[in-house]
Amino acid sequence: MKDNLPPVARQRIVAKTPEWTMLTKPWKSLLLIALNELQIPNDDEDNPTPTPSLMRGRRGSRGRRGGRGAGGPMEWLPEISDVLIDDGSPTAFRLAVLLIRKTLFEEDWEEENDSTIDDLREKASKDGVHPVWQKMAEATPILAQFASFPQAEIIEEERESFDVNAGKIDPSNSKELADAISSFEANCNDATLRVALQKAKAQLNGRRGLRDISGLESLSEDAAIISALLLIHLGEDSSDALKELAKTDQDLADGLGDLIDLRCGKITDWNTSRSLEGEDGLSAARRSAAWAHPPESAAELSSAELEVGLNSISDAHLLETIQMWRLSALVREGASEEALELLNSLAIESDADISTILPLVKSLGDAAFLWLDQQIPRLSEQSLSDLVEDADITIEIRVESARKLHDLGTEVGLESSIDLFTRGLDLSRLADLLLVDTTRAETYPYQTLMVAHLLPAHTTSHSFDSIRAARRCALAAVADAAIPSAISEISRGLMLMLDGAALTDDKWIVGTLDKAGIKAFNNCRQALRDGGDGLADSKVLDDLTKSVNNAKFSDLEARLFHAVIDTLRLNRASWLLQTGKSKGVVILLDGLLSGEITAMPMMHAVRHLVLEHDLGLENLVAWYQEHDPMSPWHTLARAAVHASNKNELNAARDYRRAGDHGDFDYEHKMMLHRKALIHLAHAEQWSEAVDLLRSEPALQAALTRRFQLYLNVSHSASGQKRTDEGTRLVKNFVRRTHMVSQEGQDGQVEMVEKTKYSEEELDILRNYPNSPPRPLPDEPFAGRVKAAINNLQRERRRNRNTFENRYAQAMLFDPVSCEEVYDIANDAAAEKPLDGLMLLERAQNSGRFNILDIKRLAAAEKGLFANNRHKLEVRDRAYLRNLALSPLVIVDTNILIDELVHRVSEKLGISAESALDIGGTGRFHRILLRRAEEGRVHLWMPKVIRSELESIGNDLGRIRSRFGDILVSDSSLDQVITATTMKEIVNDIIKDFSNWSPLDLHIESEVDGEDIRADLKQFLIDHQEVYDEITAMKRIHGEPLRNVIENKDIYPETADQTIMCLAAILAKRPLGELGSVLVATRDSDFALVSRALEERFGFGTVANSRNLNTWIR
Repeated sequence: MKDNLPPVARQRIVAKTPEWTMLTKPWKSLLLIALNELQIPNDDEDNPTPTPSLMRGRRGSRGRRGGRGAGGPMEWLPEISDVLIDDGSPTAFRLAVLLIRKTLFEEDWEEENDSTIDDLREKASKDGVHPVWQKMAEATPILAQFASFPQAEIIEEERESFDVNAGKIDPSNSKELADAISSFEANCNDATLRVALQKAKAQLNGRRGLRDISGLESLSEDAAIISALLLIHLGEDSSDALKELAKTDQDLADGLGDLIDLRCGKITDWNTSRSLEGEDGLSAARRSAAWAHPPESAAELSSAELEVGLNSISDAHLLETIQMWRLSALVREGASEEALELLNSLAIESDADISTILPLVKSLGDAAFLWLDQQIPRLSEQSLSDLVEDADITIEIRVESARKLHDLGTEVGLESSIDLFTRGLDLSRLADLLLVDTTRAETYPYQTLMVAHLLPAHTTSHSFDSIRAARRCALAAVADAAIPSAISEISRGLMLMLDGAALTDDKWIVGTLDKAGIKAFNNCRQALRDGGDGLADSKVLDDLTKSVNNAKFSDLEARLFHAVIDTLRLNRASWLLQTGKSKGVVILLDGLLSGEITAMPMMHAVRHLVLEHDLGLENLVAWYQEHDPMSPWHTLARAAVHASNKNELNAARDYRRAGDHGDFDYEHKMMLHRKALIHLAHAEQWSEAVDLLRSEPALQAALTRRFQLYLNVSHSASGQKRTDEGTRLVKNFVRRTHMVSQEGQDGQVEMVEKTKYSEEELDILRNYPNSPPRPLPDEPFAGRVKAAINNLQRERRRNRNTFENRYAQAMLFDPVSCEEVYDIANDAAAEKPLDGLMLLERAQNSGRFNILDIKRLAAAEKGLFANNRHKLEVRDRAYLRNLALSPLVIVDTNILIDELVHRVSEKLGISAESALDIGGTGRFHRILLRRAEEGRVHLWMPKVIRSELESIGNDLGRIRSRFGDILVSDSSLDQVITATTMKEIVNDIIKDFSNWSPLDLHIESEVDGEDIRADLKQFLIDHQEVYDEITAMKRIHGEPLRNVIENKDIYPETADQTIMCLAAILAKRPLGELGSVLVATRDSDFALVSRALEERFGFGTVANSRNLNTWIR
């Protein structure tokens, strides 16, 4: 106790000593009392003894349960009750506490406690006290009596030894090390060492970890375990500490040294280290460290031993390696189920060597192959290549590996890839490999044909044109090509069927289908052979489908079989549409599009049917919505659905949108816009219709003038204030002017223009809304026609007015008298046959008669026509729809050449009907013959066409070129396409397509007449804009034959002009029972001006079966 130091300084010095930290709070309280030299309180109230700072707060608040608050040193002093009873505390300590309590807090003191003080004082006097109490007595008067007690003898305490077994831990594990330090601290009675241990433990438990081990780095004897553990934890040299520890525990020192060596990669005895059985941290750490460096020989350990290793390490790469060793051990031990369970828990890393696990997978069989298939996305390119080339694993895994490599852009063997993609039916990737150039299509013709037939329609990486071009190259090479092992005889046979090959050997079908299936297949083949109609019965196809579904085919065989069946179904649907039997066709075609995958050829064939026949296919719309919503074909398909649902306005707008798209050529654009106009008319959207008509001037050539008048009049009359404008348009339309000679005022004869209104045209306009196959809305057009007739009555002949009035009066009665109507018509026919016949037509279409009366009127019209037909030009008969007159069809060479190719195909044994009609051209040539055989049409081949056909027949090279898309050998072509055979075929075609001949044998010579030629020339000039577009369209595919008029080489060739003139001449003749004159041609020179030709010259143009059906009554 230094006299010159204030109490605060003394406290600061003491607090820094290690011994201070070892004291408990009660002892610290006594020490602070001595350091502060606490005095006995003064009883003088006027001059009280100052209270030291350590006395402040003594009366501070206590908890509700009487517990002490966080007060100062006096709060650390035990309560009186805590020391009254002997609890093992030193006698001097108990006496000191009671003396301080009695002196400082006498208000809490009870006199009965004095006896305890006396007893303690007596015991202290007897036994003596520690010399430190003498110092305490000197420091504070309160404890002055301790100076009278004798000093007890001081016994030096021996240092407690450490339990070195607590050091059997993993020194790198902070928690284990902290726990060990706590154990050592508990047994430490050296204040300095204990403080150092506490500091080290606090660092270990802190965020920053162990940093400072001052005073602990070089302990001796058994305490060396502390130094060794801390140095190892810090990664510092612990050799000296371990040597010191070895003096106490050699085994522990060796264990720690082995751990250090193992973690440095220095292996002394790997088997001993990895086999340690102890559960302590050091043993576990040594095992883990040993398994972190397993030698190659470890692969031969048992599965149980390897499992120990798995439980000892955490490194992902090592885990994978040891798992593979254990998997191999399980396979060696025959534990297949456990091996599969382990295998399914594994996931191969991308850099793994697949060659080590492949033998195990092969040993474990199919279940292991399923696991391997799941690993493919993670495998490296080298591992994938190994799988592709390994013939011992499943095809599915090899195919999937090839797909992954292909998608990565990795170079893989072309042969292997093509083979695997063929087996896996991966058509998209196969197309990527084959459609690079024509050489590959020729080298791999079977695979190319497979792609051409089955490639999904949603594939966007290859155009349909490029696929068809590759198919042509493959067809040229397939006859001499070896059949790939990936393609079975069944697949080959079906593939060739799809290409219409002349197969004489169907042995491949035997044994593949059941009895019903083989019978159905043979029926289909018979339908496709020479003499068959090319159409398979629907029930037969259903039976074949059922048999195929029940048979065990490969994926490729099944897909090809269904492709054949679908093709036959589609061709049947096409034929039904062409023959006008459309019932059930929509359901059939929608069914073809209902599968998960629609082949590209099928999609192209179906959409062309939709274009031609306006079929509303919901599944086609859904397909485009999912796969190609921006396609104009999507818009077209949607328009057809709207039309089928009588949603006229939406149909019209979608047809217009489709026509505006650049993907459609000029011809199809006009066709689609014409459809839009028709639907706008049915929707009575006159303004929108007229706007479209005005925006596309070329449409005028594709529409009759009457239809244009219908739209314009309806548009004008639809507004209440413009009805007179509609009437004026009608009057102008029937207005005719002609020049007549008359004497003038000066007596001279001069030519004067006279105006008259065509009564015949007015009659036609009166009935016009009902004349199309699908009648148009009557109003407001019919009202304006009637108003025009009323306005012109004064200028009309009285007797005609009488017929009209009589008819109108007769129709007012209910019921209408059939006989009276006939009498009126008969009287009108006496003046003009067409007027009488038109009255009967109107009566039959009026809806005022029952079925029996309609039949009577039809019979009357037929008789009236028979009596007057020699007075009626064919062109005037077009509106006599109820007479069921047959049309005369002049068949152009572009239709006849299809028939020529068909007949050559028959001689070659080619089943062309088993191939899809990709372009949607149909079999119009066959329909024409069928209709002729039924007596529904008359066919005639004039000299100009006959001459062209004979010229084509003489051009053998041109005929051969038509078989570039058909599977037929050169030798077969050489045998059939000869001059002799072609002459026979041409002569037969001429005969079959000429079942009518004109009575006037010189009629063909009239085509060179000046008047008809001049009229045609003027017609062509009037439609210069259209022919300019047609010529531009044709020049895309090559330089067309054109004629020059007024220095413009854009007009039809001479032969086509001759056909136009001849058809016009025929239309002006009263030819027997003929109802119309038609030219069957696909030539856009006719098609795009068909309505204008009909109106100007009176003959129609038909490009397909649907067009023809509208003319057949």
